[in-house]
Amino acid sequence: MDESADALRDRCAAQVEDLHRVIEDWLTGRAPRTPASYAAFAEAHTPDFTMVTPDGVLMHRDELLPGFEGAHGGAPGLSIRIADVAVVHADTGGVLVTYEEHQDGPAGPSVRRSTVLLARDAAAPHGLRARHLHETWVARDR
Repeated sequence: MDESADALRDRCAAQVEDLHRVIEDWLTGRAPRTPASYAAFAEAHTPDFTMVTPDGVLMHRDELLPGFEGAHGGAPGLSIRIADVAVVHADTGGVLVTYEEHQDGPAGPSVRRSTVLLARDAAAPHGLRARHLHETWVARDR
């Protein structure tokens, strides 16, 4: 791999931040409810994507996508900010990344610490797709 550690971290941060902007736009309804807008989220995940929610529920891509699609416009005023992106490990197959996700919206403010395994995929934006995500509550003021 010819990419520097800083360049890889920046690319991973861009992937995470861009995906969360897609999520924010979809959930607030700022993104139009079109196949292209929805595909920006769906295609950011590998077909075998799995996720552990902050409440400890294991979800597979085929369970996550319908709920996301149905949530269009369901969180007006939501804002998401990503912080402290760090590369934990990288090899030819993927990159393990940690970050904090700060949300503020209808349900009140929350913070999650997340670990995501990004699979390398030259056809994906930033060359990365989410393969597995694990989120943990850090603070939730509800």
